[in-house]
Amino acid sequence: MDVSTNPTTSQANETENQYPEVRIHQNPQTRNVHDGNQTEHRPPHNWRTSIKKDEKLNICRIYYIAGFFLLPFFWLVNFVWHYNDAYLAEPFEEQPQFQRYVLRSGIGFIFWSVLLIGWVFYFQTQRNYYNWDYLTFNFPTGSFLN
Repeated sequence: MDVSTNPTTSQANETENQYPEVRIHQNPQTRNVHDGNQTEHRPPHNWRTSIKKDEKLNICRIYYIAGFFLLPFFWLVNFVWHYNDAYLAEPFEEQPQFQRYVLRSGIGFIFWSVLLIGWVFYFQTQRNYYNWDYLTFNFPTGSFLN
């Protein structure tokens, strides 16, 4: 039997429709105001570019301030999200403020990361010398049965 003349079901579906059909279901309890074509409303392909620059600056400022509440992850997110607007975009009015917040967020994240990694390294290497095992909540006894 020749496979090319009699394709299997999965092969027939692949050639017929490569992508499944998307259907839009409407809530039956709501009335349809427009009886025309139903279209699905999605955000633009790159939704971040549709936000105004002053709104982006406000978000950047909020994330910068949030990093001071011992949340340096906000500084990392701020740096990654707004780096293109601060340094790679065409010049605009708010760009110096963007650059200030983004640069300070990057420096703050690096500072806290070095500080945290240094503390973890120091704690792990010196805990036996200073008997710091009692700072933790688990006390290994060496045996399951006492």
